[in-house]
Amino acid sequence: MTLMQASTDAGLWHALNSLETGYWYEVDFNGGVDAHEYYVADGLFAVGENRFEGHENIRAFYAWRQRRGPMTSRHLINNLQVIADGEGSARIVAVLSLFRANGRPPITGAKPPCLIADIAADCVRDADGTWRYRSHIVTPIFIGSDIPLSISIDTKILSERRTD
Repeated sequence: MTLMQASTDAGLWHALNSLETGYWYEVDFNGGVDAHEYYVADGLFAVGENRFEGHENIRAFYAWRQRRGPMTSRHLINNLQVIADGEGSARIVAVLSLFRANGRPPITGAKPPCLIADIAADCVRDADGTWRYRSHIVTPIFIGSDIPLSISIDTKILSERRTD
């Protein structure tokens, strides 16, 4: 195993921590309606074997997710590391814990996380200084009995329902 050298640039770490936590805040509190805006136009969001490439496919996944009915989720990010990769390019590695349940809060009854995953994201800075994902890959490590929609979806459904 090669030890990656995390960046000591506090400004870069803050910017990419804000990108990662802002993305999951968008998903948890706005249903991911604007999640595609966190990616470059041809960016990749992948969870396990499921791949959502480009704004249209990322938007279609979150629209499908919302059609499933009210859901409460909290995506918690831990151990976030930032690795500088040249000017305007960097990599994030982190651990994601996902808690979710159907319905609106408060959710009664303790539920364990439905997913513990590793995150690896390649990020680029736009000309205006905005950081976006080139790729944002979630690799499941532990999956609970309540399988997350991003893993259980048959991505062919999205290509068949191109009305969103």
